Amino acid sequence: MSLACSDGTPLLPDVVRAYPFSWGSGFVWPPETEESEKNLTYAQAVLEACLPRAMLASPEPPEEPIVWDCEDDEYPGWTGIRAVLRERMPYARHVTAERMADAKAECGRQGIDTADFEEIWTRRIVAWIAEQTLHWCGLMVDDEKALTPWLVELAELYVQRGMAAEKAVWALRCTGAVPGSRAALTRLATYKGLPDEIREQIAYELR
Repeated sequence: MSLACSDGTPLLPDVVRAYPFSWGSGFVWPPETEESEKNLTYAQAVLEACLPRAMLASPEPPEEPIVWDCEDDEYPGWTGIRAVLRERMPYARHVTAERMADAKAECGRQGIDTADFEEIWTRRIVAWIAEQTLHWCGLMVDDEKALTPWLVELAELYVQRGMAAEKAVWALRCTGAVPGSRAALTRLATYKGLPDEIREQIAYELR
């Protein structure tokens, strides 16, 4: 890659651009990340910045089958696009209009449909970062300690708006005994726009 790390027009909010975990590791927060006030405050800021303003037309991130021994055509077509993007944008700070245009051109050369490329893939990167942040927040909570109010509120909104819904429900399920968390799951159980698998997870927790 010829693009410098600092070049280009950012496509992500500043707080998300500062996200320190690499795409190569799946944007995952390392398990040894301390549950400090600083880290929790940053996680909250990331989730607030990534939250879509309205319900998405289709869920993000999209489903991806786990296939250990498979032919290439068993993977979704978009996994090839992700590989191109990940090479050019190893960290969130590299998600720029220029790098996105370079990735789009490469995908076009490979014969991949690039309609609405920047919009779709900027949203998808945001969704993956939100998903892993929700996952880490869930890991930081046990049954003897209440979920912070902001996490309950944000997790519920993520489910309603169709982004990182599975991880948001998982974060709430981590403390089903906590009144605020259970109340959020109870409200979501009656929400009409949920995929069947998410609804089943909620029903299982509330059984």
